[in-house]
Amino acid sequence: KISDARGKAEKYAMDITNLTAFGQQIDKKLLKNHEDAVAQLTKFESEREDIISNKIYENAFEWRFEFPEVLSDDGDFVGFDVVIGNPPYIQLQKLKGTPEHALYKEQGFDTYEATGDIYCLFYERGIKILKKDNGILSYITSNKWMRAGYGAKLRDFLVKRDPLVLIDFSGVKVFKTATVDTNVLILRNSPNSKQLLGATAGKLKVSDSIQEFFNSEKARIEVLPGESWNIGTADEQLLKAKIEKMGIPLKKWGISIYYGIKTGLNEAFIIDGATKAKLIKED
Repeated sequence: KISDARGKAEKYAMDITNLTAFGQQIDKKLLKNHEDAVAQLTKFESEREDIISNKIYENAFEWRFEFPEVLSDDGDFVGFDVVIGNPPYIQLQKLKGTPEHALYKEQGFDTYEATGDIYCLFYERGIKILKKDNGILSYITSNKWMRAGYGAKLRDFLVKRDPLVLIDFSGVKVFKTATVDTNVLILRNSPNSKQLLGATAGKLKVSDSIQEFFNSEKARIEVLPGESWNIGTADEQLLKAKIEKMGIPLKKWGISIYYGIKTGLNEAFIIDGATKAKLIKED
């Protein structure tokens, strides 16, 4: 990058020198191109100096020394006991065209989906750095992966492990500065024991203990590959199973649904109070 930037800067500088030598007027665009090339060259050279001097690592720590327990006596990585976090929520399609987008795709994540979200990749990475059999992961993320199409790969990835607890905070504002609906998932890095317990926190109050609330509302959840994850009471799950047994799910109709009901004429459906009263009076 430095070589290319230097070449451009030198070319524009030479053009300006030649025009000046022959007394010709220098185009404003040429001056702007030269200024941009010089600025880019300066930026790249500064970045190189930071790398050479290790400036970007001046506040970092060497995790192999800070966490020697994650290594075996032979120095091999064995994994963390616990991984806890609140990964960022960034739609991967918004990164399209950036170096980061290409990098994520090339890393070979099982959970990568072009229309997905970066937190899905954090789930996979977090699980892969856990100890096998007894490592525990606990994340709070957007809950869209539970049902959205882009979350199918993540759901299939998680169902091969041992999800233990799932709390869906749909409708409960957990973060003051974020409007996204969230969930907390606690998972053990071992084969699925089919012991997942879930609860929806719609009735949760700020003063409530989450532990006590969960203990009173929890219900066993069955999660299957290729299926959405839905939390409900025992009665609701029985009703769901009955409906699915009698009916044909839309996914088996060979169609893809990307939008719900979407009106093209809001004026015909969104009315004011006076119009509402008039319609009710008429019928």
